[in-house]
Amino acid sequence: MKSVTFMFSTFNLINVVFMVTAQSLTVFPADSFVESIGVNTHWTFPNVYTLNYTGLKAKLAKSGIRYIRDGSSSATYARAKDLYDSLEIKTNMIPERRKSGPGIQPIDPTQIDVVLNEIKSQALCAIVSLEAPNEYDVFHGSDTDWVNNIRNYTILLYKKVQTDEMLRNLSMIGPSLTSLEAYEAVGNMDSYIDYVNLHLYQWGYWPGNEGWDNKSTIPSITYYFNKYARQQSPSGKRVQSTETGYQDDLHNAGLSEEADGKYASRAFAEFFRRGIYRTFKYELVNQDIPGKEGAFGLLRNDLSEKPSFRAITNLISILNDKGPNFEPSILNYTLNGNVENVQQILFQKRDGDFYLMVWLEVSSWNFTTQIDLYPSPQQVILTLSENNSISSGILYAFDNTGNVYISELIIHQNQIAFNVTDKISIIQLNNNSVQEKK
Repeated sequence: MKSVTFMFSTFNLINVVFMVTAQSLTVFPADSFVESIGVNTHWTFPNVYTLNYTGLKAKLAKSGIRYIRDGSSSATYARAKDLYDSLEIKTNMIPERRKSGPGIQPIDPTQIDVVLNEIKSQALCAIVSLEAPNEYDVFHGSDTDWVNNIRNYTILLYKKVQTDEMLRNLSMIGPSLTSLEAYEAVGNMDSYIDYVNLHLYQWGYWPGNEGWDNKSTIPSITYYFNKYARQQSPSGKRVQSTETGYQDDLHNAGLSEEADGKYASRAFAEFFRRGIYRTFKYELVNQDIPGKEGAFGLLRNDLSEKPSFRAITNLISILNDKGPNFEPSILNYTLNGNVENVQQILFQKRDGDFYLMVWLEVSSWNFTTQIDLYPSPQQVILTLSENNSISSGILYAFDNTGNVYISELIIHQNQIAFNVTDKISIIQLNNNSVQEKK
């Protein structure tokens, strides 16, 4: 993490839309955000995943990511157990088995017992959750009755897990599907899942967009929630997004690595803000294959780091706060100035310090012309309530490459002035009253 100190001048608010928002935000434990971050891996794929596991493991260690998502096989069990034993990384595993034969075969519910016994004997300590089969509406091969079969597989898997003393404490995530029509066809799975599953891709559009051209051609988070999620869980169970992300193959509707870095970090923030329990970025590393499927990684194929990797690593480093559960306290404040499109989440660490995450939820990439966009910073003033206990402030400002610049913030008459940009910024507010009690 880079560090540089700089001073803010007094803002000239002439010709700036002046707005005031009083805040009564929920305060989240800082570590709950770190807990919401995951990444997809493919440990059985015959490419960089198998050829350079040692290097990928080192990158996972550096990132601080605590959760991965992968399929079920003997090779995956070995990797999952090794990552847990050495780094305490846990796996969301897909216990999916197919009938034997060439090509894509239908799922085989008669093998559920086999795969669950493998998990129990080879990797149980490393598993955080189980997930129904992946995108079966697309990958069902010759299965003409795929709707009933994915429902029955999910129901049987859930029942077997719930009646097994070794597995019943694992959360069950519903089946991922790729269209509204598929979610409507499979229908209500409320009684057989703990979490709704969404593959919340938005391609070249920013995470918080409300539907391209207001037609939801690129579904917004709201559209996914109101349409897709409510089909799988009419009762409104929480969502896990087991795949999301952007790819940077410009020849296949990708975006620049710079824009990907902004969107990847903001996606974790925006999804958390909207109540998604855990989000798994697709994927850890670029596979050495042509087209967009080879360009989703946080890392390039040679394991060099993209801006997205650096941004997420820095987010985790700043907010990491492992420890026992605690009840965050309240911070009363207002944001004054040009707050249009400003999003925010308020966190607190166990030492009492608050961390206010802010960013502009706007486009950073022109999908048509394929060029990076640089929205103007917006000037805001954070005003703390009278008799507050905040003694000082620190700004962590992310740049276009995912690096972070750190500076001290001046508190004058209970006010802190700073810029909000289309990158994440985090304002650390040192809580003097808690420090004095130590």
